[in-house]
Amino acid sequence: MSAAVGGPSPYRKLLEKAFAEAIPLSAQLELTFRCNHRCAFCYNAPSERPEMTTEDLFETLRKISELGVLYATLTGGEPLCRKDFWEIAAEVRRLGMALRVYSNGYLLADPAIARRLADLHPLKVEISLHRSRPEIHDALTRVPGSLDRTVSGIRNLRGSGVRVQLKCPITRLNQADLREIKRLASDLDSFLTFDPVVTPRDDGSLDPLSFRPDDAFLERYWGEWYLELHDGKAPPLAEPCAPDRAEAVCGSGRAGLTVDPYGEVFPCVAFRRSAGNIVEIESLAKVWRESPVLEEVRALAVEARRRLDGHENGRHFAFCMGIAEKQTGDPLGLYPQAEVNARAARRAHERLRRGKETGRKTP
Repeated sequence: MSAAVGGPSPYRKLLEKAFAEAIPLSAQLELTFRCNHRCAFCYNAPSERPEMTTEDLFETLRKISELGVLYATLTGGEPLCRKDFWEIAAEVRRLGMALRVYSNGYLLADPAIARRLADLHPLKVEISLHRSRPEIHDALTRVPGSLDRTVSGIRNLRGSGVRVQLKCPITRLNQADLREIKRLASDLDSFLTFDPVVTPRDDGSLDPLSFRPDDAFLERYWGEWYLELHDGKAPPLAEPCAPDRAEAVCGSGRAGLTVDPYGEVFPCVAFRRSAGNIVEIESLAKVWRESPVLEEVRALAVEARRRLDGHENGRHFAFCMGIAEKQTGDPLGLYPQAEVNARAARRAHERLRRGKETGRKTP
């Protein structure tokens, strides 16, 4: 039976249930931190530790499948840099999980590689797009020719019927090019999302923050630009990581988990508190239910929601506890990007509301 008009979709109901009962719907597997791009603002912090073997990853997939995970996302670094990527991806499908792949698209410029990925019937492939002009895109990736190869990879996937989602991390180097990036995404017949948050590196380095967009831009982005760039949709009233009425600020340790290339299990990709190493864990279900780390993270997410509800910008916060801990040392600490984005989003909603009340379009 379809959802009532105006009511929550079946997926939204499932997500709300997952948040309320801590049901892990998704798992993100960082297969490697190796990458054929060298993005200056990347949050990955490679280690000299040995990566998990193919056998380790097969066992990891078995454990997350038994936990009840529906979606397995293969990411990196660049996941296609692993020679056993195809075996791992095929195992995801064999175990009955939906496959998602996060890639930079560089290797997919080879039509044979794109067709091979299409043959695995991924739910979607997400590809980063940094600029519509090579001189800026390639400056961000620090790889000459990377934009042309990424665009070729996207075309190859779309030509094979693969659903492609493009993600544009907004930086000070591309903030003036968003309209052109949107036009390029349309030409590529691909859905596009923008991400205005630049995060610290996983090792705690704040160097990537030097690439964050400036505050004046963010005011414009959440205001007059947002409706244009998002096809008339208003800025969200809740965090993108949580249902509207969720008691927690995000799904960290609730609706999903992350496993890094070395086997460490984290509540999410941004919150790097290890609940143990999956190679050594006998029962992932037991860890999911009883881990003191996960229990603390879930409680922190509820407390963060309570505190933010008392803030003047309230539900306009896109708040990340992982970023907060890296920037302030406190997972509940307010960090500058969150405050700037929330303030600008609140003002945008106020302008939209006033426009509706007066029956005229808000500038």
